[in-house]
Amino acid sequence: MLVDLLQHTRRLVPARALPGMVSRRVDKLWESEEFRAQQERQMRYLLEFTDRAAEAPDLARGYTEQMMLRSYLRWHPRAITRQPVRNVERLTGRDQSRPLVMSFMHHARYDGLFASLSRAGATCHIMTWPDALEKTAPALIKQHIRVVRRGGPLVPATGGTAGLVAQMKPGVMMAIASDVASRTEIDFLGRRVLGSFGAARIAAITNSPVVLVTSHRDGDSGSYLQVHEALEPGDFADPGALLAEMMRLHGEAVLAWPEALDAPWSRWGHLDEPAP
Repeated sequence: MLVDLLQHTRRLVPARALPGMVSRRVDKLWESEEFRAQQERQMRYLLEFTDRAAEAPDLARGYTEQMMLRSYLRWHPRAITRQPVRNVERLTGRDQSRPLVMSFMHHARYDGLFASLSRAGATCHIMTWPDALEKTAPALIKQHIRVVRRGGPLVPATGGTAGLVAQMKPGVMMAIASDVASRTEIDFLGRRVLGSFGAARIAAITNSPVVLVTSHRDGDSGSYLQVHEALEPGDFADPGALLAEMMRLHGEAVLAWPEALDAPWSRWGHLDEPAP
């Protein structure tokens, strides 16, 4: 109860004051060698098999600031639901006789991604884990859902692949996260992890193009959303090859801004690896 109350107090801090407040709080946290090591391990886990591996210690503080800033910004929806969207016509001008899979990751200001797309004319159906919709969900999850809901109707993933396939009517754009722990072995930034085959499989079954939306820095403090060109399932040998290309493209965006990925270790299933 106290934790939920503390979450609600985050709306009392003006959005413009958040970067400075977060920086001061991280200054204090950074005095703990154990805490610094924990944050560095997250970045090392994400980047270990990339050409940015040596940067993990330097990126660890930025990662901490991004995680903390995100936890406050979801209580200031206006600040994150008006992100600029580049190439939105790839969604608004799509073939309405077909459904479409929109693939995203929990990267940067992802809470406000859907409302930002909707404001630009591209409203999604948003696949959501049922637990997040429970009345007993923690306050931060409930607030996350309030922000996400601004971007379109929520679709609980209660029926598995078959249930989602049934939702894929002509004209429907279904947003599905690509960094979700499951049972499919995939490569992400050179590391073998267990992720979800769902988006690629649904796209193949329903002959739906897949369009990635990725997050990118814009100057020192801003960011924008990039809508990618559609990937056609028929252009790939099988759904596994489609999934590999999706993860390659997502990996490029994350590698350009690694400290903005939400909880890298927690996003995947692991192949007999100890926690970082």
